Amino acid sequence: MKMSTLSSLLVLMSVVSMIAIAPNAFAMGHAVTVTNAPGSATPGCEETDTCFIPSTATIHPGGTVTWENTDNAAHTATSGSPTDGPDGVWDSSLMMVNGSYSVTLDDEGTYPYFCMVHPWMQGTVIVAAEAEEEHAEEEHVEEHTPEPEVSGAPVAEQAASDVAPTMSVGSPTMSSGDGPGDMIDQLDWTISNGDVKSMYLSAEHSSLIIHTETTDDGELFVGLNADYIGSDDGTFVILVDNQEHQDYEQAGMDFYIDLPAGAETVEIIGSYAVPEFGTIAMIILAVAIVSIIAISAKSRMSLIPKL
Repeated sequence: MKMSTLSSLLVLMSVVSMIAIAPNAFAMGHAVTVTNAPGSATPGCEETDTCFIPSTATIHPGGTVTWENTDNAAHTATSGSPTDGPDGVWDSSLMMVNGSYSVTLDDEGTYPYFCMVHPWMQGTVIVAAEAEEEHAEEEHVEEHTPEPEVSGAPVAEQAASDVAPTMSVGSPTMSSGDGPGDMIDQLDWTISNGDVKSMYLSAEHSSLIIHTETTDDGELFVGLNADYIGSDDGTFVILVDNQEHQDYEQAGMDFYIDLPAGAETVEIIGSYAVPEFGTIAMIILAVAIVSIIAISAKSRMSLIPKL
C-alpha cells in the first residue's frame, strides 16, 4: 500500500512538472515577438545589430514570428537582403506605427530579412529543431561577443567609427518599369529643372512611383488623389533614389519635394493604392458602348414597317 501511494505521488509530481515546463517550451520554440528599436528609422542601430529586437529570432518548424512596430516611423519586415532584394518568402508590406505582422515558417533554415524603407535594418529568423537551435544560439553569442575597448584610441579613429554608413539600396520596386495604374495624366504635378518620365501606382507596396530626369537641384510638386492612393492616418513616407527623404513639405494631399540633381526615382508610400481604377473605368466604358449599340439596333428594328 505504501509503495503504491509513493508511486502515485511520483507520477503526480511528474505530470505537474511537465505542465509547468510545457508553456515555456512552447513560447520559446513556437512563438517569438520582434520589435523595432526606437529611432531605428535613422542609421546607427546597425552598428550594434539592434535595429530589430531581438536581431536573431529562433523558432521550431511550424513556429510563428510576429513583428510589432513600436517605433514612431513606418517599417517593413521583408525576407531577403538589401543587396539581393526580397526573396518572396514573406513581406509585411508597410507597417504603420503600432502595426504588426506575423508569419509561420515550416521549413528549417536561416532566413535573413530587412526593412525595405530603412535597409540598414536587418535581422535573421532561424527555423531549427531543438538541438540545432541551441547550437545556433551559441554561435550567435560568440559572433556578437564585444571585443574589449582599447583605451587611448586616437580621436580621429573614434570619430570615424561614429559616422553612420551611407545606404544606397532600397525598395526593389524602384527598378521596375511602367506598370498598371498609369498616373501621369491623372494627377496634378509640376517639376523644375527636370522632367517626369513615368508615374504609376504599386498596390503591393501601397505607393506612387515616379521616374524623373533632373539636370539640377529642383522641386517636384505632386497632388495626390484619395481615389487612387492615401493613408489611413495622413502619414506618408518619401523615398528618393531608394533612400528615405526628409526634404519635403506636405499640405494635406499636396507634396512639395526638393530633388537633388540627378535624382531618378521618387516613391510616395501610403497605406493603400488602387491601380485597378483605370481597368475598371475601361470595363465600364466597354459595357456602356455595348449597351448603346444594342439600344440603337433595337430602335432601328422598331422603325422598320411590318409587311
